[in-house]
Amino acid sequence: MRYDYSMRLRDDVNSVVERAFKTAGIVNITGTAERVRIMNLAENVALEDIEYLVLRAAQLLGAAIEFDTMSSGLALSGNGIVEGGEPAISPLILSQPASIQ
Repeated sequence: MRYDYSMRLRDDVNSVVERAFKTAGIVNITGTAERVRIMNLAENVALEDIEYLVLRAAQLLGAAIEFDTMSSGLALSGNGIVEGGEPAISPLILSQPASIQ
């Protein structure tokens, strides 16, 4: 595990976790970490390391967490609409893990 993560990676983790928590009230650790990893491919950080950062950020917010690898990173109810009539974030659908190669 690395400890010298960039400020941009840490900011992305915090913002994506906070958005997932505000949107759905629950944070999918694996899906959210994959979303952050794709946003920061050039840094070449292992998914497991990002999952750890996502877990810590979710715990700091007091968010409910789940470990579902098939999710989009957001657990949405039925119609995909957030309270207030605002549409939720579109899911990130990947058939295979993304790579920079």
